[in-house]
Amino acid sequence: MTDQVATRRAVEPGEESGGRGLIVALALLALALLLAIVQSGAPAPKGADAPAAEFSAGRAREILSDLVGDGVPHPTGSPANAKVREKILSRLRGLGYVPEVQEAFSCTQPGDCARVSNVLARLPGREPGKSVLLMAHYDSVAAGPGASDDVSGVAAILEVARILKAGPPPRHGVLLLLDDGEELGLLGARAFIEQSPAADEVAAVVNLEARGSSGPSLMFETSGSDAWLVSRYAAGAPRPFTSSLFSAIYDLMPNDTDLTVFKQRNVPGLNFAFIDGPSHYHTTLDNLESSSPGSLQHHGDNALAAVRGIAEANLDAPPQGRAVFFDLFHAVVVRWPAGFSPVLGLLALLLTIAAAVIARRRGLATWSSVVLGLLVPLAALILTLILVLGLLRLLTGAFPSPWVARPLPATAVFWLISLAASLFVAGLLGRRSSPAGLWAGVWIFWSLAGLLLGFFMPGASYLFLVPALIAGLCGLALGGRAGGSTIPSILPVFVAALLWFPTLRALYLGLGLQGLGVTGLLLSFIFSALAPLVRPSGSLGRRWVPIAAGAAAVLCVVLAMVSPPFSPQSPRPLVMQLYKNADSGEARWVVRAGMALPPAMRKVADFGQQPGPAYPWSPPRSRSFVAPAPALDAPAPELAVLEDSVADGKRHLRLRLTSPRGAANGTLVIPAEARVESVKIEGQTVSMDRRQVGPGGMGWRQFTNHTLSPAGAEYEIVLGATQPLDWHVFDRSLGLPPSGQAMAAARPKDAVPFQDGDGTVVSRKVKI
Repeated sequence: MTDQVATRRAVEPGEESGGRGLIVALALLALALLLAIVQSGAPAPKGADAPAAEFSAGRAREILSDLVGDGVPHPTGSPANAKVREKILSRLRGLGYVPEVQEAFSCTQPGDCARVSNVLARLPGREPGKSVLLMAHYDSVAAGPGASDDVSGVAAILEVARILKAGPPPRHGVLLLLDDGEELGLLGARAFIEQSPAADEVAAVVNLEARGSSGPSLMFETSGSDAWLVSRYAAGAPRPFTSSLFSAIYDLMPNDTDLTVFKQRNVPGLNFAFIDGPSHYHTTLDNLESSSPGSLQHHGDNALAAVRGIAEANLDAPPQGRAVFFDLFHAVVVRWPAGFSPVLGLLALLLTIAAAVIARRRGLATWSSVVLGLLVPLAALILTLILVLGLLRLLTGAFPSPWVARPLPATAVFWLISLAASLFVAGLLGRRSSPAGLWAGVWIFWSLAGLLLGFFMPGASYLFLVPALIAGLCGLALGGRAGGSTIPSILPVFVAALLWFPTLRALYLGLGLQGLGVTGLLLSFIFSALAPLVRPSGSLGRRWVPIAAGAAAVLCVVLAMVSPPFSPQSPRPLVMQLYKNADSGEARWVVRAGMALPPAMRKVADFGQQPGPAYPWSPPRSRSFVAPAPALDAPAPELAVLEDSVADGKRHLRLRLTSPRGAANGTLVIPAEARVESVKIEGQTVSMDRRQVGPGGMGWRQFTNHTLSPAGAEYEIVLGATQPLDWHVFDRSLGLPPSGQAMAAARPKDAVPFQDGDGTVVSRKVKI
């Protein structure tokens, strides 16, 4: 049968309206984007005079201010860390709790170890048995005071602890864990679950985190059988902001929080964080002034609702099963069992195919036109991918940081280029099809995508399933006449935008410029769903809208390129170290500053033009700016061999690493040729399940004690090789010596220390 639908077919309802359908659809998409932006903020904070039974950001803010104090960083093992811990203990005692401190030495799998001090308190329930764990970490990175990450979580928990203590006891008990060492590799959480007897009580976990300094508190991750947890949280949360998509995406990322430790053991849990202001994360700007009272309010509301709901459940025999879920306008959480998604996908597919069959019988479409409709989303995705890759290469080459001071032009580029590419493809393929055929093909594609996701990634399936189901129902209701500029062509696209746009906004906050690239690709699915409206719109949809969107995208590219990438409020990370090689006596500046070194710093020292390796154990492709530095009068770390023997072809070593200058961080750097088989640091075994061979995989293994005592740290190491080899040892202390004042003063105002902050490093080579 030949395709003659373009020359003789029934006129579809509304097709004669020309471009009005496309204009209405674009207006509704703009409305959906506006709603996503308007609703993206945190709720208004409640004052200190709020009712005692309600969470108050005003009261929690007073706690936060006290804990942050003078804004000094408080990494694990530091005196400032101990000071924060004592304040936490004092406040818990003042609320009537009897807190205890768990002292433990803990190690990560790569080999980062520290002595941690966890604070644990217990609120008994009406019934014995399991408990719900509410947790946050109180340590900070060395670069900043950690007001948002994660002292805000601690302050929220202390306010929740007051409310729970004053109210009637819950059905099951609540454990409060304010743990240490999260920033070093979840060390406090590891120590708790591996060494604390209280860990056996935990039936579910609620964790509070932050990856920025503002924005709504997002429930972004679940663990274990989460369906019942989501239901309990949704029933009590006054403003839920969540989606199973966030959890599905987070599972694919390398990021970890304290919940990871429980997730690895399949303990059910919920994870909350706010992520706006990502350039403040792990910097000096993570301070009290930058932290948002509204975010603190939302954090506390979420924690209180989740803990209250979970504590009233049957924790001794909780329901099993995972859920697909998403919130609607932060008012209600829609959810269904994850196993239903394939069924819903099959239903959507049957509905859309049935509508296509009816359209064909009425002469509104042919199978070839349906196939063209199926190809539209794929072709739009491919074209958008090509453009996105080019844009990312251009923008990431210009910006040395994933987040920029003015992200609006860059954000608009990817939205506009996706719109232009998708409508161009729709206009090109739509010339040989009918609106009904395009409609059927597009929504069959969406149904197939939802069906596949239902099997392989159910947490993301709702994004396709809900619009496809609505489209299928509309198609049947109109007897296959759902193309053209009719409302049934517009409605599913509008619903898709309402579901997708709040999530897409969060991708930049979480992933930076790469997240904008993902946004552009995902938007191609929504914009290509406008294909049935393009042909009836004539040259408006086929030509003028794509041209206008493309021209606007070019303008936004120019604006993005000329806009300052950083500002004092949205700075770039810049870390400097004064490094001494004790073997040669040479001292040098080592600066990690992205792609370009600030000119003011070049005036202080003779930096080379191109970055390169900084240390003897650095990978050849590492990028640090290096310059000669004033001589540093600091003794090198010492490594004493206490025992050295060979048995069964293995070399057994017992070593002691000390820092004569009193540095808190000591590291062994072992060459790959040594074939490390097992390591114990201070008697704690370092797991070797996931072998990581040095920085960048370039032949070195590092084992670090981040809380090195004056007496040093003892290492027990078994090697597969017995021959002598050159190792390196280094110690690191926080901050620069007085000779570094001029270099620190040269740091521009739009740059700040990040993560471990500025430091002083001394190394030596040892023959072992």
